[in-house]
Amino acid sequence: MTEAPRRLADRLADEKADGLVPDERVLAFRAELLRRWPDLVDMIAPWHNDLGWRQPWGEGGLVDRFVGLALPHGWEGMSALPVLAGAYGLDSYDLQSEQLVPPGSLPQDRAVRDDVAQVEGWVAEEHFVRLLRQISAYVGYAYDDLDEVALIGALDGTSDDAVDGWFEYPLTGTPTLVVRLAQSPGSAVVSVRVDGAMDLVLATRTETALDLL
Repeated sequence: MTEAPRRLADRLADEKADGLVPDERVLAFRAELLRRWPDLVDMIAPWHNDLGWRQPWGEGGLVDRFVGLALPHGWEGMSALPVLAGAYGLDSYDLQSEQLVPPGSLPQDRAVRDDVAQVEGWVAEEHFVRLLRQISAYVGYAYDDLDEVALIGALDGTSDDAVDGWFEYPLTGTPTLVVRLAQSPGSAVVSVRVDGAMDLVLATRTETALDLL
């Protein structure tokens, strides 16, 4: 659909979504927003039964067309929203700057705040190398075949049940991150901890990579 972003945003503010087709990615993105930031139940549109007891308002049946957010100034996750939307293949439009915000980009007057020290999650064993490649790309680390060789057998003998059962691998990019890996006993799952001075955007990208692999 070709339409000026501002004009489309104005229409959606009035819940006029004609021309937009249902998209499961919109539902998935909305669910992830509410999972990460439950306080968004008071700031999100359109209305849907995922908002619980809150009074229905506006036209129904639009929840798979768009997500609208009315956020207070300085809201904690502001810088992460375009990254998360991009992970679902969706565009973000900032009414304040009146421009589309590409994944990983921010308007020049927006600062990235709230440093994150650690991101945790898990990944299927066959995908842990792919995860390292993805995180390396985020921090500008030149992951190559030598890294692949260094990781042969890296998970042997690891266990996420033991304090000293983790394998550590540094990714010397900007910033430097240390990825800790350990197998979950009796499964094909690898537990992951990523440590480093991550800003909210990098932390969200890393969390999203873990969620999608």
